[in-house]
Amino acid sequence: MKIGLDFGTTNSSLSLLADGKITLLPIDEFAQKPEVVRSALYFYPQKLIIANSATDAQIKSNTFNIDQISYEGTAKTLFGQKAVKTYLHDNKYRQEGKLRKIYTGRTFELITWINPYSGRIYKEDVPEVLEEIDYGIGRLFHALKTALKSSYYKGSTVFGKYYSLGELIGMFVANIKKRAESILNEKIEELVVGRPVFFSEDLEKDKVAQKRLESGIKNAGIKNVSFEYEPIGAAKYFVHEKPNIQGNILVFDFGGGTLDTTLINVTNEKFKVLVNDGVYIGGDLFNSDVFINKLGKYFGTEIKWGDKKQPMPSRFINALASWFSIPNLNNAEDIRMLENIKRQCNDPDAIDRLLYLIKTNLSFEIYEAIETAKKQLSSQEKSVITYNDGTLDFEIEITKSEFQKIIKPRMDEIKETIMRTLEKVNLKPKDISAVVATGGSSSLPIVKSMLSDIFGGEKINFFELFTSIAAGLVL
Repeated sequence: MKIGLDFGTTNSSLSLLADGKITLLPIDEFAQKPEVVRSALYFYPQKLIIANSATDAQIKSNTFNIDQISYEGTAKTLFGQKAVKTYLHDNKYRQEGKLRKIYTGRTFELITWINPYSGRIYKEDVPEVLEEIDYGIGRLFHALKTALKSSYYKGSTVFGKYYSLGELIGMFVANIKKRAESILNEKIEELVVGRPVFFSEDLEKDKVAQKRLESGIKNAGIKNVSFEYEPIGAAKYFVHEKPNIQGNILVFDFGGGTLDTTLINVTNEKFKVLVNDGVYIGGDLFNSDVFINKLGKYFGTEIKWGDKKQPMPSRFINALASWFSIPNLNNAEDIRMLENIKRQCNDPDAIDRLLYLIKTNLSFEIYEAIETAKKQLSSQEKSVITYNDGTLDFEIEITKSEFQKIIKPRMDEIKETIMRTLEKVNLKPKDISAVVATGGSSSLPIVKSMLSDIFGGEKINFFELFTSIAAGLVL
């Protein structure tokens, strides 16, 4: 028995090779396709218990020592489609987010200044503080894979307990593993895991990202973990299913987080990897571009404020470019800054909407609305990004041509990646006998057109978009 895990940014899959047969395991009974698992983890809410030793001032400021608070019960989680649906349901009953600070009693050493002349380093011990924003509901984690390359994100505090990134990934994988073991009636201790060609173009950061992923998977109780490049997994499965196709084959693996390319040569059943390449562009970045270009003005990105008519500070615009960055603005300093901007700007209503977005934790839902509209553009000439909650009420039309214009810089970079992949082994598009397009984002019409323009439509094979990698990892 051999098990393969495609741990994706948006979706994940688990495959089995037994008695020479590949099976995709129906892990998510709540999903439209049970073999495709949404890469989401939801923590059920836990009731806060504050000790009698907490003072009125502490309660008012929501700042406690770690021995003054606890949470009722133990952590319980959901995964996949049910995690997303439960979060969206619970979020209807959310409260305005309140920042809670928890002093752990530990300290860490912080560099406060480096003398530019002598090079002497000055340090001081700083109290360790855990921070969490309480909306009165559970916590959703999605696209954890994206955080693997970040040197800044280490983990999160959830209901008073700190979880490292590895622990969060481990909890998600543990849920998948538990479901798979119940299907197979057998314990899983080994996994072949897919990874992108590049977590980061910085080789050291790339190694760290893989180690973090391996650590997370081992936290789920997996003893032995091996890795394979995701597009090579897709290539192996394609060759397995289409043994009559020979020659140079390009795998174009375009998912939610990354684009990976692999060139292979198949001659008389001999499989040879010629080159791997990739770029950190995925469908999620298209959604970010749509948010900034179509919804940005609604949330104040184009305002002018102050006597000097300054633009919106870039840190707020940058935060709007991902749903998981927006809640990080819910802190006293940023809220105070936005309130000040609101008083001095030419569109205070837009800042009101931004503050509502930040304080009420609606970013995931709005990005889901963008994703829905983007998918509709695959089959129609225009769609509408629709959302209604409190002060947020909009129906913003986006046409297919607008969308294509918005993402054109990304598409240019994708095309450059394809051509660079070919150039590395001195091949031209005419030398490619087949193109294997996989990953959900490869189904976008603009992507299909680009591939057809480069290689010719007859060579393009849209192949098991969401499961080819997992299936190939066990070969």
